[in-house]
Amino acid sequence: MTDFRIGYLYSLAPIHCGGEGDLGNILEIAREVHTDFPYAPGSSVRGSLRDEVASIQPDGRQMADNLFGKELDREGQMGVHQVWFGDARLLWVPMRTMSMSGGRDVFTWVSCHSLIRDHALLAKLKAVPFPDYPVGTSPGNYMVADAQLEVKNLSPERRNAIALAGNWHPNLAGAVQSTWEANRIVLPDADFQVLMEHSLWTQVRNKIQDAENGAGQAGSAEVFWTDVCIPRDTILYYSWGYSLSQTNPISLNHHNRLLDVLKGLFQVGGQANVGRGWVQGWVADDQPPTGLASPTNQTNTAVSEGVQSSEESASTEQTEATVGV
Repeated sequence: MTDFRIGYLYSLAPIHCGGEGDLGNILEIAREVHTDFPYAPGSSVRGSLRDEVASIQPDGRQMADNLFGKELDREGQMGVHQVWFGDARLLWVPMRTMSMSGGRDVFTWVSCHSLIRDHALLAKLKAVPFPDYPVGTSPGNYMVADAQLEVKNLSPERRNAIALAGNWHPNLAGAVQSTWEANRIVLPDADFQVLMEHSLWTQVRNKIQDAENGAGQAGSAEVFWTDVCIPRDTILYYSWGYSLSQTNPISLNHHNRLLDVLKGLFQVGGQANVGRGWVQGWVADDQPPTGLASPTNQTNTAVSEGVQSSEESASTEQTEATVGV
C-alpha cells in the first residue's frame, strides 16, 4: 500500500462514538487504550462516508460498492475495498479559557506532545521535542478548564511543527483559521489526559414519563442519563488512501465523487437524532491516485463494477461498522 494521505474533521456539533465502560447512567465514548484519549473509530468514519456516497443519485450505491466493497450478503460474500480510512484522532480540542490579564477569547485550543508528534509523522512535518511545561501562540497566565497555567512562547520551529498539512477548507479558512492560529496551547501529555478525563462536553438528559406508573406521575422524569461527547470546534485528523484493484480499478469519476464527500458536511457517530456528530471535512491531498482505470476502460469498469475477480473474492475485509456506534 503506497497511497497514504491525511484528512481533517472540524466538529460543528458534539461527537458521540459509543465505547465500553459505561459507569452507571453515564454514556461513555470510545477511547484509545494506550492514551485514554477520545477518538472516532475508522469504522464509524468509513460507514458515514459510505452512506454519503451511496446517497448520491443516480448511481451512488454502485459507486459505494466499488469504493468501499460490497456489503456482506446472505451468502456471506463481501466485496473488496479500494479506499481505506483510519481512526480520526484528536488534534486540537477547545477548552474554556480565561486570561489572567483579560481580553482573550472565550476558549483556547489545546493539544499535547504525543498528538502533535503523531500528526507530524503522518503529515510529513518535521517533528520536534516540546518542553515539559505549557507553550502556546500567546504567552501569559491563563485559567484553562479551572486550572491555572503559565504559558511560555512557542519557538518558530515548534510553530511549524503544530501546523496542519495542506490548505484549510474554504468554509473555515477565514475567521476559524485565524482564531485558531492565535489561540493554541500545547500541554504535556499527562496534563492533557486530565482534561480529557474531566473536561469533555457533557449533557444530562432525561425521558419524560408518559403516564402515571406507581409513584411516578405523568410528566415526571422517568430516567436520567449523561452523555459524554467530543466537543464542537474540535479538530481531528485521520489517515486514508487508496488500495486499487489491479484488474478492475475505480475511475477518475469515483475519485472526484469521493472528494466531494470528503470535503463536505457529513455526520459521524451516534445520536444523529439530536443533531450530534456533524463535521466539516477536508483533505490535504486531493490528487488522483496512480492506477485509475483509463478513460477508454471506464465504460467497461462501470459495467463490471459489481463483478469481483476470483482473486479479489478470495481476499478478506473487516466488517463494515454501522454509523450509529
